[in-house]
Amino acid sequence: MSQLSTSTKTEKDPIMIVKEINDQLEIIPNYLTKQNIAFKMLMYQALSSITTTTTEKLNSDRNELRKIAILLYKIMVIQTYQYLWKIYFKSGTGLPSETKQQLSYRTTLSIWPKEIKAIVLSNKKDTTNENEICLKFADDHLYALQHQLKQYQQELNIKANNFQGYTLSIQEIIITYIEQNLNSSLSKKIKHQVELIHYDYHIRALKLEYFQHKPNEYQKQLMIQICQNQYEQETSEQEYELLKQKIAYHNFPSQSFECSIISHHPLIDSIQNLTVQEALKKQFKEVAIQSRITLFNMYLKSAEDQREEYKKKHEANIKKINASQHTLNKNEKLSPK
Repeated sequence: MSQLSTSTKTEKDPIMIVKEINDQLEIIPNYLTKQNIAFKMLMYQALSSITTTTTEKLNSDRNELRKIAILLYKIMVIQTYQYLWKIYFKSGTGLPSETKQQLSYRTTLSIWPKEIKAIVLSNKKDTTNENEICLKFADDHLYALQHQLKQYQQELNIKANNFQGYTLSIQEIIITYIEQNLNSSLSKKIKHQVELIHYDYHIRALKLEYFQHKPNEYQKQLMIQICQNQYEQETSEQEYELLKQKIAYHNFPSQSFECSIISHHPLIDSIQNLTVQEALKKQFKEVAIQSRITLFNMYLKSAEDQREEYKKKHEANIKKINASQHTLNKNEKLSPK
């Protein structure tokens, strides 16, 4: 990665994508530290099959096994970023992920993700060979990642071979542990980035297909309006469903009034007369529950109204567009396709 940083200083110094990977490799996560209880238990489980003679030997084995775990972590980080960069490369070379869905537009187009173009072309005055520049940039990163991966794998092989009693089953225990923690952070983040690359590719490919029909300015604006209406409708639908899920969650027994912070009010708890205290608590609970129900219903009604408003707006615009197709002149009409 340091070689890559040096060779690409003309593009951007420092390159944020390279820095992101380096930072991830440099920082040892908490779940691999000596103080982490889960990691201590993992070390105990892994070393239980190895016979040790002294405490000193046991401590030495723990240290070596931790170094192996850190190497495995770094290998898995590199492989995660390789997955991301292969998708960058595929997008730029017109080879997005395969889909069984029958598409009405080409997916063999070279469409470089925006973040790649932004970094590569930030200091480039001449963008004539934009595709070649992006291609070299992505290819260099893939090469650097592969080179770094080989180095870590070689280092791992040396440490594993020098570790008496080290087995593949021990390695699998460590890998499973790292995967569980990595999937909740980095892997999830990278998968999200990959999804965005796919969505962006298909949106831009569809847009290019639309422009192949040489739409005039009116038709371009019309399509922007249709897409914006569709987006608003879809977003309001998702927000409505999310709100229903949130309300359902707050109606679980674990989220009941008795489990909430406000159920114990200092003023009420300070009342010495238990009969009065219980009566006030009961009244307080009824008011709180009713207020929450009212509030939830208000949120739901607001979200439902917004959803219906966008739905009607979208349907009205589609009707308007369909009706206008009969009155527009030939140059303004949208083609059936």
